[in-house]
Amino acid sequence: MDTKVLENYLRKLLLDDSSEIYLFNVINDTVLRFRFKDNDFVSDNVGTLTEYLEGIKKSVAKDYLSGFMNMVSIPKIKEEVKNGKETVSFDFKTLNNKSRKITSCLLNYNGDELILSVIKDNLDNVNTNVNNNASYNSLINRIADLVLKIKNVFNLDDKKTNIKSVEQYVNACLDGLTSSYPELKRSLNKKVANVSSRVDDCLLIVDDDALTRNMIKKVFDGQYKIIMASNGKEAIDYLDSNSNKGLTDTADNVLGIFLDLTMPVMDGFAVLDYLSKNNYLYRIPVIIISGDYEKETKVRVYNYGVADMLEKPFDFDVVRHRIGNFINLYKSSNSLNNLISEQSSDLKDLINPFVESYMYDYKENIKSIKEYINLLGKQVMLDYPEYDLTEEKITKISDASVYYDIGFYSIPRTILVKKENFTNEELNKIKKYPLFGSKMLNYVLSLTSDEAFKSYANNITKFYHENYNGTGYPTGIKENEIPIEAQLASVCINYHNLLKKGSGFAKEFIIKKSNVMFNPKLVKSFLKIDLNK
Repeated sequence: MDTKVLENYLRKLLLDDSSEIYLFNVINDTVLRFRFKDNDFVSDNVGTLTEYLEGIKKSVAKDYLSGFMNMVSIPKIKEEVKNGKETVSFDFKTLNNKSRKITSCLLNYNGDELILSVIKDNLDNVNTNVNNNASYNSLINRIADLVLKIKNVFNLDDKKTNIKSVEQYVNACLDGLTSSYPELKRSLNKKVANVSSRVDDCLLIVDDDALTRNMIKKVFDGQYKIIMASNGKEAIDYLDSNSNKGLTDTADNVLGIFLDLTMPVMDGFAVLDYLSKNNYLYRIPVIIISGDYEKETKVRVYNYGVADMLEKPFDFDVVRHRIGNFINLYKSSNSLNNLISEQSSDLKDLINPFVESYMYDYKENIKSIKEYINLLGKQVMLDYPEYDLTEEKITKISDASVYYDIGFYSIPRTILVKKENFTNEELNKIKKYPLFGSKMLNYVLSLTSDEAFKSYANNITKFYHENYNGTGYPTGIKENEIPIEAQLASVCINYHNLLKKGSGFAKEFIIKKSNVMFNPKLVKSFLKIDLNK
């Protein structure tokens, strides 16, 4: 059997870094593992089964060990098979409190009994839905069948086998699997695209007005392949066709969608329903282009989690800049956390466009917040000398506040666009984003020689979500443990955000949260200043 060729096909079954496929040969005491690591495919012989299980004992929480061992035990799995189960699954936790799932089944290959196991992060935090379990178990069973077929076909006598027919056979097997699991096909196409570089980066423009379509096309011609649709049905037909292309076919890499709302045949809201149902919205920026901007329309559109809304007629320089920013931001939100954590060599290429996009998107916020900090800081300097503020320090703190939310888009898009309540794991990711912002600043400000400025910027970014009574995040510090620059920023940022949302009670909120979110001394100074200057 050509193991390398088998590995190439198993590569297509692994969707992300969180999944691993194991083949346990209990009789011969060997363990083979297939996985992705750092976005690169890896296969390795883990060693003997005994060695593997000894390693598991050092990584799986003690309470889950016996259950995990049942998943790699032929007698235990056979016992479950007798009870009518094709696959057996078990949820467990690692010593670092990570929730995972192992699903196993038996393979009989040339008289050898093998155990096929898939281990994957359990995103539902152990409390998985029964229907999801059934679908997942069915998928594992299909993968097991596919692995067995691939092993068989590559064990044929090479002299009697036409390699082209073998490739066709294996591709037919994969097509059979992905026809039952469309979401798998989309991921496979994306993986194949990344490996082969055979696809075109493209933008989809959906509008019944030919003039608008052609004007947007002119903006991006030469930079992206442009796909145009005159109504929602044409757009959906294209997206379906693109995602359903075979593994060896050329599929477009859609980077962004411009979408009109009012169209014949099928309107923009029907397209948004399709995009939401098929998981496009969290990974592709959708920019609405419409003349209909009633309040109800805005609320309805933003509830889908679209990237932006542009009103016709619009400035095409703005259109060009916006789509570039959003493409960078959506790419960043899916990979920024890991890159920062691992100090990847790709960090520079990712963070530079990310910071540029952040500065563009936040420029109005930044301008107002800097002004508020300047006013509040000078009043606090007069009222409370114990904070040792000077006009020079206040100016520097104000300037350093520009980076206050730079870590926000490190939160994965899957979380940002959620309509239902966040899980505890998702809340923890949200609460850690100031820490990622702080790590980003280490790179962004690496060439800045002003240590005071770097300290102010880092403290504001890292601590402005901390509450005066200790109930904030990410560290839970309280009162004067919170640097004064972060305390100043907290009052001003919260006030600005409330005004931006149209709240007529922004000042009342600051008063109400005195001694809870905000330092009561700063609140007293805040009430003295004229914010309309």
